Amino acid sequence: MLSRVLTILWVAGLARGQDSLSTTSKMARVENDLLHFSYKLEQYLDTSKQPCQDFYSYVCSRSANLSQTGRQRVQSFLKQADNEQLMDMEVQLVNFFRSCEIGRGIEALKGSQLFRLSGGWPALEPLKANASQRTNQTQSWLALLGHFHEMGAPYFFETVVTMQSNKRLVVLQPDTTRRNTLRKFEQRVSEVLQSFGIEQSRAHVAALEVLSLERSRREIVKAEHIEDQVQFSYGNFKRSAFGNASLPRLDWDGYFRKFLGGKTPQPGDTVVVKQLPRLVDYLVLLQNTSMVRLLNWIWTDYLMDIADTDCHQLAETYAGDLYAHVVQRVTADRVELAQMYSALGKAYADQLAGSVWVDEISRQNSQHFLGSVIHLTLDGDEQLASAYRSTLLGRRNLYRNLEKLRQFQRRRQPASQSSQQVRQFAQEFATVSGLLDQRNLSTPLNYLLLGEFFSRSLVTAGSSSRTPGAWRSLDSERRFGVFQECTAGQADTNDLLLQLLAQGQALSGFKQALPPRSPLHERIERLLAAGRTKMSLQKLFFVGSLLADCRSELGALQQDRKRQVTHAALRNSREFAEAFQCRPGDALFAPRSGAIPSSIGPPDLELSAAASAGVKNR
Repeated sequence: MLSRVLTILWVAGLARGQDSLSTTSKMARVENDLLHFSYKLEQYLDTSKQPCQDFYSYVCSRSANLSQTGRQRVQSFLKQADNEQLMDMEVQLVNFFRSCEIGRGIEALKGSQLFRLSGGWPALEPLKANASQRTNQTQSWLALLGHFHEMGAPYFFETVVTMQSNKRLVVLQPDTTRRNTLRKFEQRVSEVLQSFGIEQSRAHVAALEVLSLERSRREIVKAEHIEDQVQFSYGNFKRSAFGNASLPRLDWDGYFRKFLGGKTPQPGDTVVVKQLPRLVDYLVLLQNTSMVRLLNWIWTDYLMDIADTDCHQLAETYAGDLYAHVVQRVTADRVELAQMYSALGKAYADQLAGSVWVDEISRQNSQHFLGSVIHLTLDGDEQLASAYRSTLLGRRNLYRNLEKLRQFQRRRQPASQSSQQVRQFAQEFATVSGLLDQRNLSTPLNYLLLGEFFSRSLVTAGSSSRTPGAWRSLDSERRFGVFQECTAGQADTNDLLLQLLAQGQALSGFKQALPPRSPLHERIERLLAAGRTKMSLQKLFFVGSLLADCRSELGALQQDRKRQVTHAALRNSREFAEAFQCRPGDALFAPRSGAIPSSIGPPDLELSAAASAGVKNR
């Protein structure tokens, strides 16, 4: 009996010792992560700027390469990942990156299905005395377009097929896009031909052919046409020359067999043509263009968006949902990240969702978004995996992979609003990966770098509309009007309100993860204060939240709007003013009587009280 009691006591003591060791290890990890982040800030912060005057420039002006650095780091994480621990669709993306690295040369291009079916790219062929001897003269221009349209590249016109009352509805929409100016287009033509090593004499001839057809195409695009549409039965559509005697009867059955996987519309199915005069102009242009010239143009244009584009951009463009899923799961500690989501979700439910600001439907949708994000973080997306199961991406031929992805995306249903929100949030992880030389961030770093961005996503996910402020309830209009009057001229009022609520949620969560006056909190504060940047945990929060959200790719107008909202939110934050010791006269000084508290509880009372104080101060 005594030995049994001693054994129990020994096991209990061992368990307590293991818990103590685990806690000590976790505390050490948190400390190391925060100190490492503080050290990394030296290369990002522009110390020539004063935080209390221009915080946006202080944090963002030197972080232009974060997105690119993050993409490179994500790719290295993917290379190191153990395929046995990845879901099938995650292995697919690993294969895509490997094919992008090794399989984007001429031989890989020639080995793609689209290259073989279309008749090749004449610019790659040796010049011949008799152009008619070329083998790519054997098919019609409509058959050629059919191959590209089948792969999800809708040149000259786009075709959409749906079912309506047990009949097919086919809609043809002429193309009106101009991605580049003609001068930029000419430059990119030269770059594409040069990147594929086409000799100068052939490249010169091909460039002239491409530019000639592009000028003719742009004249059709620029022509003014009434936004009308003409309806045919498919039988009449096939027989029609659309009032142009020079157009022969076209093989539309052959075109739709490619587009519909071997099927053709029935004679009674409906065909709707939008802007018929523009479509006829395209048909006449194509009818009078040689196959060599058309192939040179279509392949050069097709490769413009592929030849010099980095692998991450290609992955985001052609497999964005897959990329967004994988980048989060290979760079984050899934359990700790899910814990942060849960904590911020609880703060939303307790402090915001029960207030007058958010309507009931928005609350339900936000909770659905929260549940989806937590589930996908911990367990992965089985539905997405199932969708990609039929698309097998190899490791050797990038162009073949892109054909499969484009064809797959063409046949998919449009993504739901909630899945788009999840995808948009998950892409933030590439930027976060650019900040640090590590992955599996600890909980405090998650709050610093992702907390505010996630809180904004959680609130806006509640609305099925993209209208700013659509998540607000109608009962909030009176308070919002007072708030709007108080903050007039500072920034867009809906964006400012959203920023304040998100900032308050994230800051309260950060404080719970690292409670003030705890031994660990006080020790980290001492160590941060001794560093070169003289940081504190409060400063780290505001710097980290903005740094992860800096967007170097935004235009000047978007950057200015982002700066306005950021500064307006900080101007109403006592915590920011205290952390950076802002004083009266500073642009971002928050007066104690008129500031909007960044803590949230309950926000309807705080914001209305703050607005009233602001009106009184005026």
